[in-house]
Amino acid sequence: MTMQKLLNNPNSVEGVFRVSRWLSPAMGRWAASWISKWIASKSDLSLVKAVRVNQWVAGGENLSAEKLDQQVIKVLNTAGISFYNLFHNFERPEILQSLVVFTPEIEEVIQRSREKRYGLVVAGIHISNFDLVAQAAALHGLKGFALSVPEPDNAIRWQHDLRKKSGLDILDANLTNLRLAIKRLQSGETVVTGIDRPVPNPKLKPQFFGRPAHLAVHHVQLALHAKIPVMVMGAIMKDDGKYHILTSSEIQMRPYTDRSTELKSNAERILEITEEIIRSALDQWVVFQPIWPETLPLIPK
Repeated sequence: MTMQKLLNNPNSVEGVFRVSRWLSPAMGRWAASWISKWIASKSDLSLVKAVRVNQWVAGGENLSAEKLDQQVIKVLNTAGISFYNLFHNFERPEILQSLVVFTPEIEEVIQRSREKRYGLVVAGIHISNFDLVAQAAALHGLKGFALSVPEPDNAIRWQHDLRKKSGLDILDANLTNLRLAIKRLQSGETVVTGIDRPVPNPKLKPQFFGRPAHLAVHHVQLALHAKIPVMVMGAIMKDDGKYHILTSSEIQMRPYTDRSTELKSNAERILEITEEIIRSALDQWVVFQPIWPETLPLIPK
């Protein structure tokens, strides 16, 4: 089995889950550090190449090869600690929630989701511990549903089964479920969906960190069809060891006569805010597929 297949194997993910259950926090941090350095040393691994691409572009396209090496280790370490914190505390709902700082703005979103006052698209950024924050929010009372990738692999499906135990209602983002999502949003529900995971051969490529990006615009489509706002959300770990949620104000979609312009322009307004949040903790941005694959030959080695 290749390294990439090993990392994408559901048995590997389940193995990490089981080990994380009994490791102490100190051992968990040590294991995350060791594994991140080991994986980062595999420079031919597509995962490592993807992190280098994303960090280089988001870092202003001026990071040296040495700096990129350091960033890859930091990003992988963030991912390792994130998995440990989530898996170790999975059946400890009070501890899981205590790791997240819920701001008054988030408390308002949660309360509104329970009352179904009006629909909202939460555009999530895969920064720091996106998964833990989403599950902690569900345990904290957030009602609604999450949209995932259209065709999840076995490893992702295993993780979905785990997420559902926290009360998350997860839908694959296929055409049927997107239509269902619009109806649920129109009835006042809240949807959480990631916006910074790349998709193959997108029809539109909105500008992101100054380059056309291989990103989906499904969140914009949902908001336009349901006539509801979008809120950008991410969370970064601070020195207190907790995940602090960062949010934008509600973003109302702007109508355009040309459909492509409408989708692309609104997506770029959302991505401008996304850039600000990512820049605040670049080494915590954990996206393991290249958003700008055409830049790979430009990356310092």
